[in-house]
Amino acid sequence: MAVVPVQDADVRSDSSGSCSGLTEDFDFGRFAGAIAASNSGEEVWALIDTICDKAGVEGVCCRCFPSEAGAEQIIFYSTTSRFSPELGEALEQAPGYLDAFLHASVRTTKPFLWGDMERLLERRSPQLHYFRDHIASFGTGVVVPVFGPLFRNGYFCYHSYEDRTVTEMDMMVLHSISQTAYLKLLDIMYKTGDRERTLSGRELEAINMIARGKSNPEVAAAMSVSVNTINTLLKRIFEKLDVSDRVSAVMRAYALGYIAKVDSDVARPEVPQPTRTRLYFRGMAG
Repeated sequence: MAVVPVQDADVRSDSSGSCSGLTEDFDFGRFAGAIAASNSGEEVWALIDTICDKAGVEGVCCRCFPSEAGAEQIIFYSTTSRFSPELGEALEQAPGYLDAFLHASVRTTKPFLWGDMERLLERRSPQLHYFRDHIASFGTGVVVPVFGPLFRNGYFCYHSYEDRTVTEMDMMVLHSISQTAYLKLLDIMYKTGDRERTLSGRELEAINMIARGKSNPEVAAAMSVSVNTINTLLKRIFEKLDVSDRVSAVMRAYALGYIAKVDSDVARPEVPQPTRTRLYFRGMAG
């Protein structure tokens, strides 16, 4: 994947696997308005899916690393429906200190290509080695650093199996799209109100399993209850958290501290690592 300067964009071939469709007729104002009007995480990700179609990429994931001073490091991880499950698994297995995209993102405020990893990271860094060994073989893509309040920063990773040409304008559009969507997702996660949000023990058990990708029948089997009972539990959870879909419920439960933290089972080097929480939004069908 290569970046073409804006002034040279008109001389490249549109048939060579490019992202030209992204900027030819893209109305950012309309897109931003649609994001602002979204009431759920599912709606936001559906809009991002349309961007993937226009950009000609397979999908996009988002990872958020809140890093307030003295706080535990928490991972918020989500993907669009078409994001490579294998790539998602490789990223999921990387604890924060091994995530090359994360470490590159904190070194720049601009989007960058997978091919820029050698430039942005130290040659002998464990992050670069992990990227070479576990990520690079999946193809190529664009990584967009995103920033939120209280140091809740992260990145969007747009993935493509095929090598593509992008213009600087494409990168600017992806940057604007990602930042706008990210702030909306955080707004949904940390929405406040007067509604009672205390979840019962069974509701907590259910939302934690849903956060880890379990379907309603799987949750019902694990809790030894009927699917109808789980549907009722979910309805109560939606009402208490003031949401209308599973993705938003998990996001809000995460923000309120209802998702149990799990320790990484990956061997760590000398650097001490904090606890992390994973949220799985891929394949969250009922």
